[in-house]
Amino acid sequence: MSVYSFRKIISDSYRVLLAGVSIGLAAGYLLNVLQDIYAARTVAIILAMVPPINGIGGNIGSILGARLSSALHLGTISPELRGQGVLGVNLTASTLLGLVVYTFTGGLFFASSLFTGSTFLESLRIFVIFLGAGVILVGVVTFTSLTSAFFSYRRGTDPDNVVIPIVTTVVDVTGVASLLIMVTIIGV
Repeated sequence: MSVYSFRKIISDSYRVLLAGVSIGLAAGYLLNVLQDIYAARTVAIILAMVPPINGIGGNIGSILGARLSSALHLGTISPELRGQGVLGVNLTASTLLGLVVYTFTGGLFFASSLFTGSTFLESLRIFVIFLGAGVILVGVVTFTSLTSAFFSYRRGTDPDNVVIPIVTTVVDVTGVASLLIMVTIIGV
């Protein structure tokens, strides 16, 4: 049977996509809970951070997931952690890329916060919240990409059909949760 048959693509993908919708609702619920927990200013800042943190996390995880899927198909890596230089390079590059992009974007939040009248300390808190949430998300995204690619490949499911939907679903929930964790730790 061909890897790219219509039936295989549908059978590999539909359960993951349906689960993604359900889990995505949880991310929306977390955002709704924000209104009851935090002050309006805090909610506005967090809401402004959600699209970039989720977008960056989803992109990093999708790039890594696609690279892992291709490497598994090509046989340049096997579904195991030890002794694989290609795997280590991909994981390191994804982690560093995520940290650089989250730092840059956090810097934009810092600058825009200063520009709109926040104090230096408030702006610094916003930067630390965004960067800290990004660091949490990079770890979760890397783990999710790796485990979903390896698990699906071992099961005979094409990782190309499931890794990116799994990663983006996990990012939707974890991005919001990581922001909430950092706001709780740092405060605004």
